[in-house]
Amino acid sequence: MQITDLPVSDVAPSADKSAAAPLEIELKLAISPEDARKLSRLFLVKTAATGRAVTRRMHSVYYDTPDFALRAQRKGLRLRREGSRWVQSLKTAGSVEGGLHQREEHERPVPAQLLDYSALTQWGLAELIADPAQRARLQPVFTCDFTRTTRRLAPTSGAQIELCVDRGTIMAGAAAEPLGEIELELKAGAPQVLIDFALQLIEHIPLRLEPRSKAERGYALAEQRVAAPVRATAPALEPNMNLTAALRGVTFSCLAHLQANEAGTIAATDPEYLHQARVALRRLRSAFSVFRRAFPRAAYEDVLVELAWLGEQLGPARDWDVFVLTTLPQLARAFGEDAAMQALMRSAELVRAAAGRQAGEAIGSRRYTALLLGLNGLFCREPWLALPDEEAAELRARPLPQFAAEMLSRHARKVMKCGRKHEQLDAGGLHRLRIEIKKLRYASDFFSALYERKAVRAYAAALAALQELLGTLNDAATVDRLCGVLREGDADASYREALGAVRGWAAATARDHLEQLPAAWKRLREVEPFW
Repeated sequence: MQITDLPVSDVAPSADKSAAAPLEIELKLAISPEDARKLSRLFLVKTAATGRAVTRRMHSVYYDTPDFALRAQRKGLRLRREGSRWVQSLKTAGSVEGGLHQREEHERPVPAQLLDYSALTQWGLAELIADPAQRARLQPVFTCDFTRTTRRLAPTSGAQIELCVDRGTIMAGAAAEPLGEIELELKAGAPQVLIDFALQLIEHIPLRLEPRSKAERGYALAEQRVAAPVRATAPALEPNMNLTAALRGVTFSCLAHLQANEAGTIAATDPEYLHQARVALRRLRSAFSVFRRAFPRAAYEDVLVELAWLGEQLGPARDWDVFVLTTLPQLARAFGEDAAMQALMRSAELVRAAAGRQAGEAIGSRRYTALLLGLNGLFCREPWLALPDEEAAELRARPLPQFAAEMLSRHARKVMKCGRKHEQLDAGGLHRLRIEIKKLRYASDFFSALYERKAVRAYAAALAALQELLGTLNDAATVDRLCGVLREGDADASYREALGAVRGWAAATARDHLEQLPAAWKRLREVEPFW
């Protein structure tokens, strides 16, 4: 569908006064059309329903300027037709944690598909629409056409949820994509109510958390954005944050990184998606390690168990990706068309494909969705407050910069202790050093917003160089283990020789990198800590 220019009303703006808006709290979950039809028949939904379901056709038109000025302000302007009624809405981006969206929303009925400029002025957009030329720049960018079925639920005493099932299409010019999602909006009660109800739903229907709003998806279509693997970004911590807010910020920064690479990991379109998903998971586990003295492990032990499970599902796939896509091609160039090496590559590719399927199935599983919901629930409940741990409570009361400096110093001391005699370390010792460096690097990144950027960059670069070097040594050890897997079962002599050549190459590579270790270690020792 081609979006055409639509008329706008010419209501004179009033004084620039932003009205307060109610806070909207909702959980978004992606659902297939087949499962959406099953939802209303679920006993869980029927018993919680307080009235009949209402189904309406919805047509939403999202407005912005050609340079997306509203999106730059993290706001979304929409006109929506609900039956014969038009409603104008302005939403702020608010916060998105997993699939839990919290944002302010202004709404006002309008007589037709005409923007009400006086309302926009009251909602804080006076500067954007200060003159008629500015107003004219507000044009339709994309539309959503869908059917919405709404039910009111009372899953527990005092709790009220509005359950909306949306099925339709998002369109921007000639581009379109299907829309299938559930919105659980909190009407009364604590946000944990949404988490608990969603956990019950996924026992019956496969659902995935949807961190993107309809507006985000529409803008991606309008810009013809090509999906690509997403790298980690440092969490936006501020010095005046308390420790709970800081852990929350770090956790959901890692979670956003993980979710951004979910679809690509499931589709297996690019191995970098899996790599980034695994990095996100390791950062997430490190976050709890960095903050563990202030947040006792007993408060989130079940979450750590599930994170470890996910690591076990993703780890083998990444190991085989490196082996098949990096290690073996290097050797194959030296061996040419050697039949045994070609057979070895085919065998490795079969194992790699199976490991990739396992990783994709884990990310697409109910257990994974339950893990993400559990992480949301953890910060709704804050179970550490109920634990009698005076030392942890005292740490949580400290200013964030003080806590950050203490934790960074603590991790730095561990690195120095593990690497004190690095020339004499065996494979196990080098592995332990790599793990401690990784923890320090992640902690440095988590707290980086609290410090001067140039100093952080210099220290992070020295850490990254040493981590990469030790990672290569670890890859060489992994090659030996994977060759052991490929050697299982009957194999002719030439195949075994090819395996021997791969092992020999890995050992030689490890020796070369060991020679570079003293210089990388010296660089880290000489760089000034930034905290």
